Amino acid sequence: MKVVAIIPAAGMGKRFGSKTPKQFLKESGREVIAQTLEKFNSCKAVDEIIVATMPEHFVRLSMIVRKNNFRKVTTIVEGGKTRHDSVHNALMISGCSKNDIVLVHDSVRPFVTSKLIIETIHHAQKFTCAIPVLPISETVKKISKNDYVENTIDRSTLATAQTPQGFRFGVLQSSFQFAKQKRFNGTDESSIVEFAGHKVKTFPGEPGNIKITIKDDFKKLKTK
Repeated sequence: MKVVAIIPAAGMGKRFGSKTPKQFLKESGREVIAQTLEKFNSCKAVDEIIVATMPEHFVRLSMIVRKNNFRKVTTIVEGGKTRHDSVHNALMISGCSKNDIVLVHDSVRPFVTSKLIIETIHHAQKFTCAIPVLPISETVKKISKNDYVENTIDRSTLATAQTPQGFRFGVLQSSFQFAKQKRFNGTDESSIVEFAGHKVKTFPGEPGNIKITIKDDFKKLKTK
């Protein structure tokens, strides 16, 4: 059994408001994606890394890999218009067997720890599909189209999903095929396997494992 990490990095980061995709922005001389790849490259439980990005960034990403000696990055594959497409492209060339473990992690979550990576692998091995989540601490309201509160939602049954998300390759691959047939485009891998009828085990994530979405998030790199 091998463990393959897929890093989708084809996003343009429109919400971030930068001409350069946020995964390639630098802080303290290192690109965000370099800091993310470092965590998986240094984790002994990970055997291989596949990165999906747009063709115009192949050279830039290859230079980052060589400069940092990320030996576990074996393939850079063309990303798609959506995260769904990028991950599917990586799955297609992964060479995994059905019981291998596939991790999918956001390229702009550089604060992930080896502990969380290993926990995801262990949960995926035991439960087939597993994701880290965080409880919601704020009160959640359902809002009407004209901006009135319709009702307050019970937050005890809600959580926010993080990455890495872990799956047996066979289940993830078949779920993507099913989603393609039904023309379903998931926002994360968990939503795709859920759509295909599989149960997803949750376990505690890490509050520090944030996704860089806006410029204020990028500033947090300076404190790490």
